[in-house]
Amino acid sequence: MPSPSAADTRAFYTVALSGLRFVEARRPTGRRFGSDADARWTGFRGDLTTADRLDLLLRDADAEWPGAFGARTVFAEPAVAEDDAFGPAWIGLEPVDAEDVWRATLTATEPHDLDTLLAAWSRAWGLSLSAVDVGALSTVDRLVVAGPSAIAAAIRAFSGRDDLAWTEQVTIVVTPPAHRQLASFSTAVLNATKPTLVATHGQAHSLVGRAIVSPDAAPEDAAAARRSTA
Repeated sequence: MPSPSAADTRAFYTVALSGLRFVEARRPTGRRFGSDADARWTGFRGDLTTADRLDLLLRDADAEWPGAFGARTVFAEPAVAEDDAFGPAWIGLEPVDAEDVWRATLTATEPHDLDTLLAAWSRAWGLSLSAVDVGALSTVDRLVVAGPSAIAAAIRAFSGRDDLAWTEQVTIVVTPPAHRQLASFSTAVLNATKPTLVATHGQAHSLVGRAIVSPDAAPEDAAAARRSTA
């Protein structure tokens, strides 16, 4: 996987912070946003910058929802420990860009619902989502999903279903970073305690499950998902 461009890095932080606001709206802690969080940061920051603050916030969230908020999964960073959100080679935002992204995050509409969060993902990455029929789901179903529209549809189908287990029943085949970020933060959206099974098309071997593939899937990802056995 090539090194992320500056635009991809910015999109990653924009979406990750939107996802963090989504989970904070669902269960407020006061540790990440708001006046109390700002006061704690002011007392703690020393020589740290807003860029450092963003990374600390995302590291903390990635530990709570494994693999959901770090760059390691989104950019398929090799040889990075599973409990490391970024890895030693990660280059984050420049301080000025971090300030801009942070201000934009705080002034944007708080994503209280999935539609608003998915819209934030679409704007940041410049991609749109279309409707996909996932079909009826039961506790014994296994899905192999490819394409952001299929991922979004699967998240919707699992949302609010206490009888289903996202990380046990779903494998997502995604290679482009934008698609991988939508796949990875599904863990937090659905409040799962285990990381979502996310594989590039080159890692997808002997997959078991019913293929759900949307037209916006990368061709190699679509082909790998369709090779799965139901």
